[in-house]
Amino acid sequence: MVSAMVASSKTQAEAMIRWQRLDPTEWVPVVYGQQLSNLYQHAKLIRPSEGVFKEHADWVMGKLLPHLCLTVTTVPPHWKIPQEHVD
Repeated sequence: MVSAMVASSKTQAEAMIRWQRLDPTEWVPVVYGQQLSNLYQHAKLIRPSEGVFKEHADWVMGKLLPHLCLTVTTVPPHWKIPQEHVD
């Protein structure tokens, strides 16, 4: 079973897979609004290049989440918010 990299275009999703050094045999590019028929392990959401609209959220909640069996994230897990170290 593969995981989904979700972006505005297939090219953008493929670029994010390469940039994050993910295994391209384990991650497939998925475009917001795309018809889904596969079950995915994980999904990483890249902010749409044209901005986030209600249709994106509707698609994620109504179409993507039912096709996921594990997690959905918006940034790589090793990224930290710069202010996290401030007490």
